Amino acid sequence: MSPASGATRAARLLFLSLAAVALIPILLTELHLFPIHDLVGSTVPDTIFFEHAAQGLLQGHLPYGAHFLTAPDSRQVFVYPPLSLLLAVPPLMAGSDYPLGFAVEMLVLLGIGLWLLERYCRRAGIAFPVALTAAALLVALGPIVVTRVDGLQGLALAGAALALRGRRMTLAVVLVTLAALVKETVAVAALPVVVWAIWPPVGERWHQGLGQRAAAVGLGLVPAAVVLLTFAVWSRGKVVGAAIASVHRGVEIESVSATISYLLHPFLRLTSYTGRLASVQVSGPQVAWVAAIVAVVGVVALIWGTLHFAQGRRCPASAIAFAIAVSLAATPVFSPQYLLALMPVVALAAATEFEIRRANLLLGIGFLVALLTQVEFPYLFSSVAALDPLGMAIVALRNLSLIALAVCLLRASRARTSHSAMGSVAAPTLSGPSR
Repeated sequence: MSPASGATRAARLLFLSLAAVALIPILLTELHLFPIHDLVGSTVPDTIFFEHAAQGLLQGHLPYGAHFLTAPDSRQVFVYPPLSLLLAVPPLMAGSDYPLGFAVEMLVLLGIGLWLLERYCRRAGIAFPVALTAAALLVALGPIVVTRVDGLQGLALAGAALALRGRRMTLAVVLVTLAALVKETVAVAALPVVVWAIWPPVGERWHQGLGQRAAAVGLGLVPAAVVLLTFAVWSRGKVVGAAIASVHRGVEIESVSATISYLLHPFLRLTSYTGRLASVQVSGPQVAWVAAIVAVVGVVALIWGTLHFAQGRRCPASAIAFAIAVSLAATPVFSPQYLLALMPVVALAAATEFEIRRANLLLGIGFLVALLTQVEFPYLFSSVAALDPLGMAIVALRNLSLIALAVCLLRASRARTSHSAMGSVAAPTLSGPSR
C-alpha cells in the first residue's frame, strides 16, 4: 500500500467516525427530536441570531442600524461582517426550521469548498488527502462545524496558501480579505499573505519588481473593498460602528489569558460573568495585566513569524496557520468556532511543508486541539463557565496544545519551500490523533 492510499484510508476512517459524533446529535436537535437545552443545543443560539438578522434584512431594515435585528434580538447590535450577513439569508427558505436550513447550507458550502481544495491540490501534484484530512479536523471540533461560518474562512485561507504557492499573489489577497469579511477574526492572516506577496524572490533586490508585486496586492484588495464600500453606503456607515462594538469585549473564559489568570486564582481572586454578546468572561485584579502581556508577546511572535516565513517566500501554509494560531493564543476574545478557520490550512501545511514524522506530529496536535475543544464546548461548558477545575483543566490543556501547534508550525521544512504550483509532493502517512 502506498503512503498516499494509507493516509487516505486513515483520514476517511477518522472523518466518518468524527462526523457521526459531531453531526448526528446536532441534526437530531435541529429536527426537534432532542430539546434545545440538551448537551449540544447550546451551539444553536448563534444560528438563531443569524436568523433574526436575515429577517431584518428582508424586511427592509437598515443594515447594522438600530433595531436591524427582529425580535427578540432587536436591541442587539449585529456585529458580523457583511458576507456573514449574506450567508444568513438562504436558510430562511427553511421557514421555522432555520437552524436546520443553516446547517444544510454550511454542509453544502463546506462540501463544495473541500471539493475545490482537493481538486486544486491534485492539480498541484499533492498526493496527500488534504481535503479529507481538513474535513476530519473540522468535524473533530464538534457540532459548531455546521452552526458557525468559520469553517468557510478556513477553506478560503487554505486556498490563499495554495495561491501563494503557485505565485498567484492577487488571488491569495482576494481570498484572505474576503475571508475577513466573513468574520474579522482571520484578518490577521492578511499580514503574512501581503508580506509574503511583497517580499522579493530569492536573488532579487527589493526594488526589482516591487511595483509589479505591489500592484498585484492592490488588485487583490479590490473585491473586499467593493463589498465593504457597498455596505458602508447601504448602512449609512453603521457597519463601521458594528465592527467597533465587536472589538470592545472583555477577557473571555476560554482564552489563554483567562487560563493564566485562573492559575493565579489561589493568590488573586478570579470570577466569571456573562458579558457583552452573551460571552462568558473573567474578572479579577490580575486579568488586565495578564491579557496585556499575552497580547504583547503575541504581537511580537506574529511579526517575527511573518518575517521568518517571508524570507525566501517559504512555507505559505505554515505562515498563515502560524499567524492564526498565534492570534488565537494571544487574543482575549477566544471562542471555540475560531479554530475552524485554522484546521484546513494546518492540513495543507502538513501535506506540503513538513517531512513525514513532523507532519504526523502536526496533525496529531491539531486533532488534540480540536477534540479537547469539542469536550469543553459544548459538553463541559457549564463546568468551564463556573470555573470548576475539570472544565478549566480541559481548557488549559487545549490552550497549551494550541501553543504547541504554533511552535510546531515554525519547524516547517526548508526543503519544501521552492516547489512550484505543479511540483511533486510526497505524501506523509497519517497516524491516528491523540485522544
